[in-house]
Amino acid sequence: MNETKGRWGVEDAKHTPGPWYVIDGKIWRRPVEELYEYGGGVAGDKPLAFVNRGWDVGVGFPVLANARLIAAAPELLAALEDLICVCQNIQCEPPTLEVMRELDLEVIRARAAIAKAKGGAA
Repeated sequence: MNETKGRWGVEDAKHTPGPWYVIDGKIWRRPVEELYEYGGGVAGDKPLAFVNRGWDVGVGFPVLANARLIAAAPELLAALEDLICVCQNIQCEPPTLEVMRELDLEVIRARAAIAKAKGGAA
């Protein structure tokens, strides 16, 4: 959803639209193959975020896992918003076959976003 008003008539978040990608502990708005052009120069992009190891030498934080979770945030947010919308429709009326199919699709999207956050398959 990239419109001004959300499903419930409130302002949507003002974050950079997803999807986001993880490359070496950095969060980017484009996949790595789109970042480099003409023999390796960055195509005018800067990372959205950096995930650091932390302050304890040798211990650090799980950088890749943290970066994956951050990069999955736009998809997680969208999947949850859409899932809530479908669930609210089910609460208002007996679900039709079409609504149940929509619910199944939203659950698949939610599982895919969770898998991205965890670095695995849906």
